[in-house]
Amino acid sequence: MAAAAAVAEGMSVPTLDTSLDALVAVLVAGPDVKSVSDLAGKTIAIDDRYSEQSINRVRTAMAAAGALEVQLSKGQTTAINRLVGKEVAAAIVGLVSASAADSFPELPRFRIFQVPLSARSSPAKP
Repeated sequence: MAAAAAVAEGMSVPTLDTSLDALVAVLVAGPDVKSVSDLAGKTIAIDDRYSEQSINRVRTAMAAAGALEVQLSKGQTTAINRLVGKEVAAAIVGLVSASAADSFPELPRFRIFQVPLSARSSPAKP
């Protein structure tokens, strides 16, 4: 888990030069979450380093993936640590390119999903 937290913290924050359409949200959830839609109505942690524009895009992408009415919650503790501490149902640990998301390590007892921020992209994938 420490290695995954380090990877998550090292994932780049989108800059003004980066199109949010080209990014995916890396979502980490517990083993009972079989699909992104299982998170409908739940609270999901997101680090406070992300802009409101990014957070709104994540919320829209989550709804497009079937997770309606999710609550994205910022906190002083990192998103991954809030998930591990069972404060939230899932955590957005990065907004990165699809190739960077593919390199995110597997985590024992957790499921990893990729949620495309572009409406033109394919649906979320595990």
